[in-house]
Amino acid sequence: MSLERILSAVRSLLARELVDRGLSVNETARLLGLTPAAVSMYLSGKRGGEYVQELARDDRVMALVKSHADLFVDAAKKGVRGPIDITELAKVVANILAQRGSSAGLEEVIKERIRLEQETATRAMAYSYKVRNPLVRSLFMQIAADSLRHAEILTMILDYLGGRLKAEDVDVAGEELELLAQEESAMRESIADLYKLGDPVLRALILSIELDEQKHYQLVKTLQLASRRG
Repeated sequence: MSLERILSAVRSLLARELVDRGLSVNETARLLGLTPAAVSMYLSGKRGGEYVQELARDDRVMALVKSHADLFVDAAKKGVRGPIDITELAKVVANILAQRGSSAGLEEVIKERIRLEQETATRAMAYSYKVRNPLVRSLFMQIAADSLRHAEILTMILDYLGGRLKAEDVDVAGEELELLAQEESAMRESIADLYKLGDPVLRALILSIELDEQKHYQLVKTLQLASRRG
């Protein structure tokens, strides 16, 4: 997609946002450096190209367009008549589209992994129905539950890459996260004595708990890093 086509599509989206915010066609034309006739064509969909709808479906692009529309309206209220250059905005949009295109192969990998996780969950669930030992059944049920959770997480990642899901801040204080990390670490230490149990199935169950606690600890520490960056 060329920059000129992206510029045209962004102009179309901006024109609609500005008119929706109460600006006249003439005011919108002055801010965008266009003629009123050109703005009318953008509003009617006769101009802007086939990429307008594609950009309108991308939450990240629309968030940028809407924020720029707000800035344009404020500028108009302060007496700015335009035109306001939107080339840099178009370049940012182009970068978003390029990232989305480069992630297409990754999305196929994720979709395949989701399929495998779902198959594993189904197989483990079937095994849990076959065994009579309740401890072994518990292990198979855990594998099934973990695989389903993995598929759910991967689906959310897929939605994020496709612009269908927004990622907000952590919203939990660093001190709270540190307390949670300390609790997870303490639980890992307290489980060590349980490995004295001789039954291998029991040891497998204990191992599953310890691995979960270790994972929880690492997840919380990663969240702490994200919280500091925010």
